[in-house]
Amino acid sequence: MDMKKYELHDLLRYFHNAKKRDGTLFPILGEDALALTASLSYLLEDTNFCVKAYSGTGKTVLMEAIFNLLPEEYVYTVEHLSETAVWYAQKEINNARFVAIPEAQKIPEGVMEIIKTWADGREASRKVTDVTIKRAVEQWLDPKYVFMCVAVENEKGSSMFDAELERRCMIMHTNPTVEQTERVVKHKLRHSAVATSSISTMSDEEIEGLSQHIVSAIRQRDEDDATIIKNPCAPFLFDAIPSAFPVSRSKVQYMLKFINAIARFYPDEMIRTEKDGKVYSLVTPKHNWLGLRIYLNSFVEECLHMPSHGTDILKLFPESRLDKFGFADSDTVKMSEGEIKKAAKAAGLPFTKLRPVLSGLLMTGFLEVEETDKRQLYYKSPLLTEPASKIDWSDLIEKTKDFIREEWSEVADEYIGRCCSSIEIVDPFSGDNVELGERAETALDVSSADYPKLFKSAKDAACENYEEFLTKAEGDYDEEEYETIREYFQKS
Repeated sequence: MDMKKYELHDLLRYFHNAKKRDGTLFPILGEDALALTASLSYLLEDTNFCVKAYSGTGKTVLMEAIFNLLPEEYVYTVEHLSETAVWYAQKEINNARFVAIPEAQKIPEGVMEIIKTWADGREASRKVTDVTIKRAVEQWLDPKYVFMCVAVENEKGSSMFDAELERRCMIMHTNPTVEQTERVVKHKLRHSAVATSSISTMSDEEIEGLSQHIVSAIRQRDEDDATIIKNPCAPFLFDAIPSAFPVSRSKVQYMLKFINAIARFYPDEMIRTEKDGKVYSLVTPKHNWLGLRIYLNSFVEECLHMPSHGTDILKLFPESRLDKFGFADSDTVKMSEGEIKKAAKAAGLPFTKLRPVLSGLLMTGFLEVEETDKRQLYYKSPLLTEPASKIDWSDLIEKTKDFIREEWSEVADEYIGRCCSSIEIVDPFSGDNVELGERAETALDVSSADYPKLFKSAKDAACENYEEFLTKAEGDYDEEEYETIREYFQKS
């Protein structure tokens, strides 16, 4: 199977065409970033992953779709088990590559302690009396990375994560909006009315090939664990990382690991080299852009200590301004809990329990509250705003070139020649061909790569005539290139 032919867009297409083991279609719709992040980070980079979401929003369906990419023996599922039952399953757990926990809020405290031990990278052990030999023996469970789903409206689900466990997990949320619900319902209604072939847009052969590609990447990592992945672009990603809270110090590792996971999906694109007796694989600018394209928004929310669906609530409030005394000015919109509920309903947010979200936003400083006439009025903080994540990709690439020449000189020519010029990418969401934009206004900016290659940029290609091109062209062209472009416009 040719591994190079698969793009991340193919993985997304799989989720849009996901099936149960019995062949029943259950597509994952409207959760594109979550599906890609969860599958890549957990399967290819061994990251503890948690989906925290409201019941009925598709978190366990997503989990099933991810693990259906793998042979059944790769996965052990922990469901409603007592601590004793887990220890009885010692052999099955130790033999499994991955551990799935569909409803972590139902897991007893003893099992949760095992999970916390795994999150520390340690094996869990206990001593028990073997009645057949009448003496104590030791049992152990090998360290595992876990994939968990947690229902946040459940009181236990909201409180089960202590600060230490939170720092050891990559956390994302499902989309709870009415718009998303309508999307899922409409698909199910259509599915009940037409032939399966009219719904499915990916063949069983394509899915099997993708599954083999993923399994091959997992095996390659397991067999080649001596290879160390390094990211020469990493020092130049700082502008994409919010530093308002110290949690960014620990969460940045998840962004870097996710970029590594993307590189593992494209194993032939990394540049390999040996240095000081160790083997290294070097991540490329393409992998970095894809990582930010998919994960940046969720990463920022984690760094900002945003509670589950906190950004959805913040969008209901207009921005607050400071008055001359440093407080919110008189025009600041202040809303009661009841008014917020009405606004949430009008916006298509199905929240029935707002207080935990509001408490989280108050604790992190994104909302403030004023007491008046026995009412609490909430308003958006004028002091704390979401940061803008910006990266000048052309500047990043130039700095990466200098860094490569200095730190990885033995492969500098190969890396720069293969990875730092004419960087075309298949967008994971749209499937369009794009190229890294110059002087990008945000960390995700790209330009279309589908333009005549006689032009140096998409902006130049967008000129309507030769005269406009002469006045607005941003690329450097020689006389021969100008003449070719003039002829191009005359013909068109």
